[in-house]
Order: sequence, then C-alpha cells, then structure tokens
Amino acid sequence: MTRRKRIALMVAGLAIAAYALLAFTVYRALLAAGVSEGEKIGTGSLYALVAGIVFALLAAGVWAALDRGLLRPLDKLAREVRTLVHSKQTERPLEIPPHHLLGDLPDSLGNLVAALQAARQDVQRASEAATAQVAEQKTWLEVILLHLSEGVVVCSVGHRILLYNQAAVRMFSAPEAVGLGRSLFELVTRQPVLHTLELLQHRRRQATAQAAADLSSAFVCATADSRVMLQGRMALIVDPAGDVTGYVLTFVDISNEVAVLAKSDAVRRAVTRELRAPIANLRAASETVGAFPEMAPAERQAFDEVIRKESQTLSDRLEALAAEYRGHAVARWPMADIYSLDLFNCVAHHLSEQRGIALTVVGMPLWLHGDSPALMQMLDYLIGRVHEHAGVAAFDIEALLGDRRVYVDILWHGEAIPSKVLDAWQDMPLEGALGAATARDILDRHGSEPWSQMRREGTALLRIPLLAPLRPQFQEAEEKLPPRPEFYDFGLMHEHSFTGALGDRRLRDLTFVVFDTETTGLRPSAGDEIISLAGVRVVKGRVLTGETFQRLVHPGRPIPAESVRFHGITDEAVRDKPPLQVVLPQFKQFVGDAVMVAHNAAFDLKFLKLKEAECGVSFPNPVIDTMLLSVLIDPEADHSLDGLGQRLGVGITDRHTALGDSLATAEVLVRMFDLLEAKGTYTLAEVMRASNMTAEMRLQETHF
Repeated sequence: MTRRKRIALMVAGLAIAAYALLAFTVYRALLAAGVSEGEKIGTGSLYALVAGIVFALLAAGVWAALDRGLLRPLDKLAREVRTLVHSKQTERPLEIPPHHLLGDLPDSLGNLVAALQAARQDVQRASEAATAQVAEQKTWLEVILLHLSEGVVVCSVGHRILLYNQAAVRMFSAPEAVGLGRSLFELVTRQPVLHTLELLQHRRRQATAQAAADLSSAFVCATADSRVMLQGRMALIVDPAGDVTGYVLTFVDISNEVAVLAKSDAVRRAVTRELRAPIANLRAASETVGAFPEMAPAERQAFDEVIRKESQTLSDRLEALAAEYRGHAVARWPMADIYSLDLFNCVAHHLSEQRGIALTVVGMPLWLHGDSPALMQMLDYLIGRVHEHAGVAAFDIEALLGDRRVYVDILWHGEAIPSKVLDAWQDMPLEGALGAATARDILDRHGSEPWSQMRREGTALLRIPLLAPLRPQFQEAEEKLPPRPEFYDFGLMHEHSFTGALGDRRLRDLTFVVFDTETTGLRPSAGDEIISLAGVRVVKGRVLTGETFQRLVHPGRPIPAESVRFHGITDEAVRDKPPLQVVLPQFKQFVGDAVMVAHNAAFDLKFLKLKEAECGVSFPNPVIDTMLLSVLIDPEADHSLDGLGQRLGVGITDRHTALGDSLATAEVLVRMFDLLEAKGTYTLAEVMRASNMTAEMRLQETHF
C-alpha cells in the first residue's frame, strides 16, 4: 500500500472517529435533557445527517490540502531526487513542484543535488585529464585506420573481432557480420588463417635472443561466401610477458588481379597451344608452294585452300581473343562504396586548412561508388576554382538520390558557372592527380559530366553525377507522433527470459542489440507485416553508432494510410525492397548471440516470432524491455520512449523510424544502468526476474 493511500485511510478514520464522538455527545445531551424516545430518534437523525455532511466535507478538504500541498510534492521530489542522484549522466536541475507547502525543503534539496552534480563534474574532469594521453593515442589510431585503403581487423586469440576499420566493412559482402565480439570466420575462410597463425607461433617459439622472429606473414584467402579473393597479412600481438594476446590482419581485394591473371593465362594458352596448329599448317602449305612452283593446278588449288582456311581460322581466333581481353590490359582503378559524409568531411577539412574555404555538409548522408582519393582531389580542385572565379568562401555540399545516380551538389550564393568556363577548368592539368592528367580524366573514369545552374534566386549549384553504390540505401520520413499502445504477451516474453550462462554477468559487461520495427499495423496475428527493421549494437555500456542494421522490407501487401501517418513509409518506398525472407536472416546474423532489447518489446518480438519458421531462423536470445525497466525504476513516471528520453536527458531524433527509435532506446538503456544498480539490480538474471514481476503487476493495474 502506498504512502498516499495510508494517509488517506488515516484521515478517513479520524473523520469517522470524530463523527462517532460527536454522535455520542449529542445522544448523551438529549438523554440528559429528558427528551422522549421518538424525539431523540428524529432529532438525532437530523443531527447525524448534518454532522455527517460537515465531517465528510471537512475530511475531503483536509485530504485535498494534504495531498496537493504535501503528499504529491513529496512524491515528485522523491522521484526527481532518485533519478538525479542515481543517473550519473543526467545533469539537469531539480524540478521543484509548484503550489507546495514544504517551505524551503525543495530549495535545499535543489542545492544539494546541484552540489552533487558539481562534484561529479569535478571527478569527470579529473578522470578525463588522467586519460588524456590514452585518448590522444586512440584518436591517432582511429585516424590512421580511417584513411587506410586496406581492410584492418584486430582479433583475439579466440578469433573474435576486437577492432576494425570501415575499409574492412566495405570489403565484405555481408557488412552486418562485421562487429565487435563477432567471429572472424563469419567473414573469411578458416584454414588459411589458422595455418598462418600456427606458422607464426611456431616461428616465435623457435626464435632466440640473438635472432628475433619475424612475427608477420602473408597469405591468401577468400570471403566466407567465396565471392572475393583477398591478399592478407597477419601480425601477432605479443604482450610484455611474451604471450600472444591476439593478431592483426590486413586485407586487400585481389579479385581483379586474379581475373587479369586468368585472362593473361588464357592468352598465353591460345598463343602457345591453340594457335600453334593453324600457324604450323599455314607455314607448311606456304613452304610447299614455294618449293614446288611447277606443281599441277589442282594440287596448287588444294594448297591455296589450306592457306586460305588456316589464315581465316587464325584471324577469327585473334579477333575473339582481342574482344575477350579488351580492357584487361588497361589499368583497373580501385572503386568502392564510399559514405558521402566521410568524403565530404575530408574535403571540408582540407579546404579549410589549405585555402580558408568553409564547406558545410548538409542533407542526409548517402552511399556512392567511386575512387575515393581521386574524387576528393577533384572536388577540392573544382571548389577551389569556383572560389577563385566567384569570390565566395562559403559553400554547402549535399548528396542527393537520382534515378540511377547519386548527385553531389556544391552550392554557393552567387552566379552559376558558364559551361565554357566549366569545360576549360576540366581540361586544365592537375598536380599529382593520382594517374589522372586533368579533372576530366577523373570525371570520365566515373562516367560523369558536371553542369552548373541557378538553383533559386541568389543561389547557384555545381552538380556532379556519380555512380550509385552497390549496397542499398533509402531515405525515411521524419514525423513526431504518439507512441504505440502498451503490448503484453507473457507467454512470448517468458520464452525469452532464459539467460543461461549470461545470467550472472553484469549488464554493463554484456553485448546488446537494441532493435525496433515499423509495421503495416498493430495486429501481427491478423496479417500485419514488418516494413522496416533496424538495430544498433551496445557493447560494455557504449552505443556503437557505427554498428547499425537498417533495412526497408517489402511487406507483400499495401501499407494502410493510417500507418503511413506514423512512420512515413509508403508503398512506393518499399516497391523494390527485399521481402522479410531475405532481411530477417541478415538481421539474425547481425544479432548473433547478443541480448536483444526493445521498447515495448513484446510488440516487436511478436512480429519476429511469427516469421521465424517461414524465414528459416530463430531468435532464442534473452530479450529486455526498456518500458518494463522504466516501470521498475519509477512506477509513477511516463513510460513512453519520449517520456524516458526527457527524463534521462536523451535527445531523440528521427522519431518513429526504426533506426532512430533503436538509437534512442540504446541511449536510454545505457543511462538506466545506474538507476537499476541503485535499486540493487545488477545482473541479467536479476533484471529478467524483476521485469517479469513488473509486467504482471502492470497488466493487473491496466485491467483494474
């Protein structure tokens, strides 16, 4: 029973006791006055009615004053203080309830909370100062890895991924399999790696103090799906004690080189084997004709026919070889999918440092396909030319989706560039242009023809069409709408409450995949389908925004207009998207054996469970519901995702998109760790037990 209910019962009891005392006093007074029995009853009834009304009103007034001035403000202050004290990442001031009768208590508590937050900030600054050197070294490492064209993967001795760069992600055809803690052998074939590791360990054991071992070696392997050939190099990581703690792998895609070698072998075989017989026949026939000029006409005609036939055979074969090999003798430029934000940020940084030009990246980042260093140099060159021509020093740059291209728009306040001037710029020589003499060489390499035009009054643009990426990409609408209704399914959630070996581990030490779905409606059992599925990985209390999963899904049925209002996904947006039978196995690979998390999890989980058999996958992972965690932490609070974000200081962007809600829920989850620990809940098993009890109580309250 809550404190408010107990006090309400006390006020009601006092009112009843006072009423009984008054009734007894009136009765004694009437008895002493000698009033007859009939008059006692009539008069007593009248007094009782009036007194009952007076005492009821008085009790209600006292309760209302206590509840409004003391009890509700005390409850709100208690919740606020618990949240601010136990949530170390929330630094907002104490919210003081209005119309209270608590005197200076709220102000004193506010000063105390402010002092606590100031102390935390001092500790945080001291911690940051103590780790500044480590952070600087980490930043240098990240910068180095970012700009490496080779894929870099760091693994533990158990072949689990500890670190990787984006070049490695782009190299593999299943980027969702690249993630911290995932197995290396989901990406590449096993035997070449194991053999090279065994070779290096043997080499290390045989080393002596006088002859140190070379702890690196090259090898060749293939991606796990056998689509790409990779040239790899392995280097052992040895700790100060001399023990091997892991290894570093670098990868280069050599599929093109292998293809060129195969074509070269084909030409070599044709020259050395297939063309040898026609040439020998042709030579023999010509020598015979030359040696016997007086031979009979019929014989001469036969030899002439051999010469004609073998000459034709030789000519046809040479033409076929030329057509087959055409283009393979020419240098093949490295092309890869490029994240526009990475490319634009590099260009902006260079322009700012070298030329004092401000380049602002606007719009949604997109993927494009091309030679990243060459594109960077070409954009730097063209923007510099516009700067000199138009005298502007501030530009915007944006990536836009075209029908079959990705447009890069460079915008500025001023006039458009005349076509003759733009053509002349493209033919001017570049300095150190990575194998290209002019900007036109780079543009031709990407099949691009730029143009300049006025965008609107006072604003011009230079548009550069570039190749579309190999990976899918899409844009989602943003709209702020109410949350889904709470959804309970105890049987379903019970299936995912088994924690196994993870049960005794602290939440802070676990790996989570926080996910969300957008659907055609709210009734999965009645035929509603998933149209968007997204997730983000959380590892040891860190939200890895670089490790996300995001897919649009073709539902196989029309999307109702009332659902489009919430998520903005139309039939047109999913027309060419894969079905769930393709997407769900990809999501399963992304999730792996991580603990799954969602807000109002039973709703999203129901959609996944109904499609497991059809898609050939299953999700036996433990599942945590952040809505139930919110009820566990503060039963009286707003448990919607928006309410949680406001309470815990999490800004939510891209609301009602699967990825936007997943990122927000992941941040909320991490900030709940302190609050859960303050209530004595540390491990996964403890959270699952508390969540189940909370869900049952919540459902009973809802029905009541």
